Amino acid sequence: MIKDLMCLRKQMILFVYTVAGVLALSIMFVLSARFGNIADANQTMMIENNLTDMDIKNLCTTVLILFMLLPIAMVGDVTTIFRMDGKAGFTSISSILPLSVNKRVLAKYLTVFMMFGIGVIVDIVVSFVLSVFTDIISFADFFGIIISAASLMCIYGAFVILFCFLFGYGKEDYAIVVSWAVIIIIAILANIKKIKLIFSSMESGSPDFSYFFNDFMNFIKHKYFALFAVAVIVMAASYFVSIGIAKRKRGVV
Repeated sequence: MIKDLMCLRKQMILFVYTVAGVLALSIMFVLSARFGNIADANQTMMIENNLTDMDIKNLCTTVLILFMLLPIAMVGDVTTIFRMDGKAGFTSISSILPLSVNKRVLAKYLTVFMMFGIGVIVDIVVSFVLSVFTDIISFADFFGIIISAASLMCIYGAFVILFCFLFGYGKEDYAIVVSWAVIIIIAILANIKKIKLIFSSMESGSPDFSYFFNDFMNFIKHKYFALFAVAVIVMAASYFVSIGIAKRKRGVV
C-alpha cells in the first residue's frame, strides 16, 4: 500500500490544490447565486423561459455537483498504480515478497478505495461550509449527492481494477473504456422504462425533460443508499473475481 501511495503522490498534490480551488469557487458561486449576478440571471430565466423555482434550484445544484465531483475525480485515476507497476517491472518481482496473492490484490483495493474515502470526507467538509452560505441546497441533500457520486466512482474503480488484472499491463486504456461501457449498459437496462417514456414524449411533440431531470436529482439526493448498496456488492464481487484472475495469471500483481 505504501508503494501504491507513492505512485499516487503527484495526484495527491494536485488533489490539495483542487480542493482549495473548489472551495473558493463554490463559495463565490453560492454567494453570487444569493446576492449577485447569478441571482439576477436566475430571475430573468424564470421570467423569460417559464422556469419554476425548483428548476432554478436544480440548475444551481447541478453546477455545485460539478464542483463537488472534482475532488473525488482527482483521486479516481485507478490505472496510475497499474501503469507505474508495469513501467517499473514490479510485477516481475512481487511474487518473491512474503505476501500472498490475496493480500497483494487486497492492497490495491484498499489503496484505491481509501483514496475515494479521502475524497468523500473532503467533499462532506466542503459541503458543510457551503451549506452555511446558501439555501439553494441543504447539507442533507449535499450529503446524498456526495455518497451517490462516490458510489458511482467506486463502481467504476472496481470494474477498472478487475479489467486491469484481466487485460494486463499496457491495456489500462481498454480497461477504462470497457468499464464505462459496462456501467452505461447497466444504467440503460436499469432505467429502460424511463428511457422509453422520454422517447415516447419526444414522439408526441411535447417532451418534458425537466420532469426526468428533477426525478434524477431526487434520486441521487434521497435514494443514495441504493447506489451505495450496489457499490458495496460490485466492490466485493470485483475483489473476489480479481483474486481468481491474479491466481490464474502470474505476474499481474
